[in-house]
Amino acid sequence: MATLNKEYIEFDKEIKLNENKKLDLKRSRKNIRKNIQKWFKDNKPNELQPKFHGQGSFEMNTGNNPIIEYDSDGNKIYKYDLDYGVYFIENEGEDNKRNIDTWHDWVYQSVENYTNQKPIRKNTCIRVVFSDGHHIDLPIYYKNGDVIEIAHRSKGWCLSDPKSFYEWFNEEKKNKNRLESIVRCLKAWKNFRELNNTNLKLPSGFELTILATNNYVDKDNLDDSFRETVRTVLSKLNEKFECLRPTTPVNENVFETYSETRKKDFLTTLESLLKDCDKAKEEKNYKKASERLRSYQFGDRFPLGADKDEENQSNKLHSALGSSLITPKPYGY
Repeated sequence: MATLNKEYIEFDKEIKLNENKKLDLKRSRKNIRKNIQKWFKDNKPNELQPKFHGQGSFEMNTGNNPIIEYDSDGNKIYKYDLDYGVYFIENEGEDNKRNIDTWHDWVYQSVENYTNQKPIRKNTCIRVVFSDGHHIDLPIYYKNGDVIEIAHRSKGWCLSDPKSFYEWFNEEKKNKNRLESIVRCLKAWKNFRELNNTNLKLPSGFELTILATNNYVDKDNLDDSFRETVRTVLSKLNEKFECLRPTTPVNENVFETYSETRKKDFLTTLESLLKDCDKAKEEKNYKKASERLRSYQFGDRFPLGADKDEENQSNKLHSALGSSLITPKPYGY
């Protein structure tokens, strides 16, 4: 049976954000913060001034390099996704809370001409899109004492604490050595499958992170740990299709709004991932095993294995012992 641990590790290195890219994204985040701060200072000097805090995969070290796409002119598009919370923090004993549309409008105006593309108004954030394809989502929060609420345009003010989520994850991964890599691999799988089927909408990176963390299976290598974690996720979802938020609002089922079609699509796609992981494991030849995962689940960023068969355990033992298996010559020969 072919164990593709080496290939999974190389794949993880390929999709993981390197330090140079992290610095680029941090600079982009810093520059947009300065722009928003200046707009509020110039235009709303008597209102609460915005504060900022990073959140999401960037703070959990699970950010991925997306698959390169191309625009209509053939230019490369890099769809990096960055979340940067905009906080309006109330002084004790005061109440300067504005309605949701007001703060959404103000944040929108503060970045309206920041790039050559108009910002996108979403329910939970203002999205700023850059010419190279990357975007920064600006969710808006109001904090009064220990209570943090997100300004959701369709649901109203909702309890939310993104900081507690990444703190939860960072604590969980201390005893789950391969968790970061598994989350990155799942997000890369989502990226590839959705690009190959534009009608497919798999769970968000946030949701995949919860599923991987709560169903993590520790094994001696990344190949086995990834496959068995996927198996456990699928088994649990078949028992009960839910994904419970571990932090504020605790135990909210983030799958609650899934339609039957979306639920079925996810389970079917996850089943195909597990099936191909199992078939790759059963295959003796590294090249054939990796080709299955490259073709159907991860794309050509997943390394092509060597065109050779994995040795069985007895051959490995014989090779490792080497000369120790040679019969010794008689004494005095």
